[in-house]
Amino acid sequence: MVERVDIAKTVVDKDSLNRVLDTSFKSFGAPPVTVDTDTTGELFRLYLKLYSRIPAEGDINSHEYLVTESSKIYSIQVQSVDIQPLLDEITQLRRQLLSANQELLALTLQQGT
Repeated sequence: MVERVDIAKTVVDKDSLNRVLDTSFKSFGAPPVTVDTDTTGELFRLYLKLYSRIPAEGDINSHEYLVTESSKIYSIQVQSVDIQPLLDEITQLRRQLLSANQELLALTLQQGT
């Protein structure tokens, strides 16, 4: 047995459709342009501006923290080269002082006898 199906087609004109439906694209537009202000130039500008307000010592948010973190990347070996001659001079001066104290003690003991 064959059944008959009636199909009805409704046609809407363009003007009526535009009044009922919003056909503009809202989600496929170009994304807004964002400017990244996180630059090294901005970091140093802020550092110079806030320099005196940064605590000298502290585990975080301090000059000590900045030095510790920066030392992980940049090793300061120049200081040891500059300091070594001074350490050598201190050692030599200590030897001279010890020698002078020994001579003074010897002279003091000689005069006492």
